[in-house]
Amino acid sequence: AKVMRGIATGANDFFYLTRKQAQELGIPDEFLKPAIGRTRDVDGDCLTQEMLDNLDQKGRPTLLFSPDNRALHDFPNSVKTYLLYGEQLELPKRPLIKTRNPWYKMENRVIPPFLFAYLGRRNVRFIRNKAQVLPLSCFLCVFPLSDDEYFIQSLWDILNHPETINNLSLVGKSYGAGAIKVEPRALENLPIPEDLVKSKKLFALHIEQLSLL
Repeated sequence: AKVMRGIATGANDFFYLTRKQAQELGIPDEFLKPAIGRTRDVDGDCLTQEMLDNLDQKGRPTLLFSPDNRALHDFPNSVKTYLLYGEQLELPKRPLIKTRNPWYKMENRVIPPFLFAYLGRRNVRFIRNKAQVLPLSCFLCVFPLSDDEYFIQSLWDILNHPETINNLSLVGKSYGAGAIKVEPRALENLPIPEDLVKSKKLFALHIEQLSLL
């Protein structure tokens, strides 16, 4: 699999919204994307649409405000008003945001099949992203090299196997109390026990798919 970090907004309080906030602001759906930005909002190792709906009902943020790079005056009035409010908050001066042009253009990500908590203090795991959400920067995005459903499911099973989870200590930095920080490139080097890979026959599957390219 390939790994990259989740979306860094530079101002979650502005870009990461509850559904009620988005409705009150009148932001059209085209500028909103389902997102997850807090590891504590994900129980277990599978994120489903039902879980996302429950977060909505609890008033937790589940939407990423994701403007494109069009000029400010080309946005609908509701979006333009909110972006002007962001300028009043001096968001364009924040370290990450000021590197963007325009400042409000959000990063793009393909929806990853798996999420991994960037700094987990409990129940470190790879999360199956069945809700099809975009993760913010507290997660890493994990993209299997094959889009075959058997490959994806098998890799997920292998990654969550206790032997593989134990190997996170070989590529991450421990902070005590079960916390471990793993950078994207380091996670790509996570050792996976060979017997687990062979038990799922992933070697043969991947080689066969490569031969078809």
